[in-house]
Amino acid sequence: MTGMSWHAIESVDDAIDATRSFLFPVEVREWLKLALIAIFVGVGGGSGISTVTNVANLPSSLPPEATDNGAAEQLPETLPVELWVVGVVAVFVVLVGLALTILAETLRFVFYDALRTQAVRLREPARRRFGQAVRLFGFKLVVWIAFVTPFVVAGTALWAVGLDAISDTWLLAGLIVGAGTAVAAFIVYSLIIRGTDEFVVPLMVVSDCGVREGWRQFWPVVRSQPAQFVVYIVVHFLLLLAIGIGQSIIGALVFGIVGTVGALVGLAVVFGMFGGLNAAVASTAGIVALGAVVLVTLLVAFVVYLPVSILVLSYVISYEVSVLESADDEFQLFPEPTENDTESTPAI
Repeated sequence: MTGMSWHAIESVDDAIDATRSFLFPVEVREWLKLALIAIFVGVGGGSGISTVTNVANLPSSLPPEATDNGAAEQLPETLPVELWVVGVVAVFVVLVGLALTILAETLRFVFYDALRTQAVRLREPARRRFGQAVRLFGFKLVVWIAFVTPFVVAGTALWAVGLDAISDTWLLAGLIVGAGTAVAAFIVYSLIIRGTDEFVVPLMVVSDCGVREGWRQFWPVVRSQPAQFVVYIVVHFLLLLAIGIGQSIIGALVFGIVGTVGALVGLAVVFGMFGGLNAAVASTAGIVALGAVVLVTLLVAFVVYLPVSILVLSYVISYEVSVLESADDEFQLFPEPTENDTESTPAI
């Protein structure tokens, strides 16, 4: 393999050019749309599907076990009502999680459409790609269930048998095997989800196909160039690590500066309007005013930081698309370069 070029390394610079062409010159309307996308779409294999699985962490408001006959008599009266409330909250959280997850997946497709056309539109691509987003969500959900189910079944069987019925030797062996299996399953699961988000989704946009068809197109490329994608995983990790460090530094500066200004405003409110912190905290108006200052400060810091999120999202996804295009010329998402590359027409 002497002299072999590595797509993952060459695409580092290609992604810079693609990002510069896509984002500049700055169009305020397009950047506002990109800000909305950046809020929902993550990089590095991030997935909104975990929102749905957090339902298991809902706090329970069920009463404790009865310690006397009087409490036991009250249990049948309170339990159905509280179960009903918990059920309604659980259903609401699941529905909100589903809506946000599908919205995030839809905006992921919208972003790839924007890269392909070099024009950021929201409504028309969202309507066109919504079906693909739902299928993508369903695919990820099925994959998640397939990987989680064996561990749930094993845990249920272990609970039914009881730890006391298992010898220490077998228990230790089972824990070692279970931990190793869990790590291996997590790695495979992560590779499938990342492969779907980073390579299959752009193929779905290029070919206007479903998830399975996207994988049918992508998998032969992986099998024919395994070393290229191993290098990609390493380089991608290092890129995200460097970007994460840079984001942390910029975020600390942004939130530090905005937080300092917010603190000064808070001090002005405390001493100018209420005469001191104790007086401000002692009154409802003071607490509301301080809360408003905190919320506005966080909101301003978040808005100021959004351009960084847009740059990171655009660069990372452009890098992934560049690697995909280098792996196979048929997977062309970026438009062919022309003499008028620097002239972009604002989208409506």
